Amino acid sequence: MRNAIIFLAILLAQNIAQARPLVIVAEDYAPATFIENGNPSGMDIDVARAVFDHLGIAYEFRLVPWARAWSMLMSGEADVGLHVSYTDDRAHYVHWPTNFVWQADFVFFTNQKTKASYDFKDYDAVKRSGVRIGIINENAYYPSFWQAFPSPDRVHQNYFAQLEPVNDAATNFRKLERNHIQLFPIAKVLGTYMAREMHLENITYFDWILFSKPYPNAFSDKSSYHDAKYSNIHDVMQAYDAELGHMKSNDREYQKFFQRYADLATDLPTSKSP
Repeated sequence: MRNAIIFLAILLAQNIAQARPLVIVAEDYAPATFIENGNPSGMDIDVARAVFDHLGIAYEFRLVPWARAWSMLMSGEADVGLHVSYTDDRAHYVHWPTNFVWQADFVFFTNQKTKASYDFKDYDAVKRSGVRIGIINENAYYPSFWQAFPSPDRVHQNYFAQLEPVNDAATNFRKLERNHIQLFPIAKVLGTYMAREMHLENITYFDWILFSKPYPNAFSDKSSYHDAKYSNIHDVMQAYDAELGHMKSNDREYQKFFQRYADLATDLPTSKSP
């Protein structure tokens, strides 16, 4: 009888440990992360789903504005964040595995009027022009970008005068289409995909690559996640890193996660100067 009670207690403890799914957050940023037919989809979603399915970890995706996603990671309300850029400030709240999911080239998207008026090839020319630049609030971008447009108190949205923050990329594309802003820095593959999906005919971009950076997933230091197999979030991260590295070692199979979206994010017909 006593052994039976102990056995039931162990089973109950395991069920409790496995009861909570891993909470994975991201902003709506097609084709990396977005809702398709009511379900989470995209390059990062597909890779995360494949990794965590292989590890046998239950999970749920939540797509929210980036500022909200980051707040959830800082507090531990979320366990994992998709495509979270490396920064020193963020390292106080999250850890990153060795392997990143993909790497992106950033360019300035613009509209036809601005493209016809300027031939931007460096930040100094952009600053001299005085054009308005749309950004996404609390996005990391890159050190060279912030050196060009110093914004010492970004947490309180105290940005360089030319920068206009919003909460999501779609808003910036609508503003760009109407010439309410003239530039928007975004990964080329994301920008071309979004402009096509939004049926925006006035959108193009400058060929100048602002910077390139990897997109890893981040694991919250405040996460309370554990189950019967993984005692804490750091154990989960190590298992995730090993599995992602194994997947990436088979380059042909790994690229299948991205090919569908790459085909949809073909170059904009308006990408060259008029």
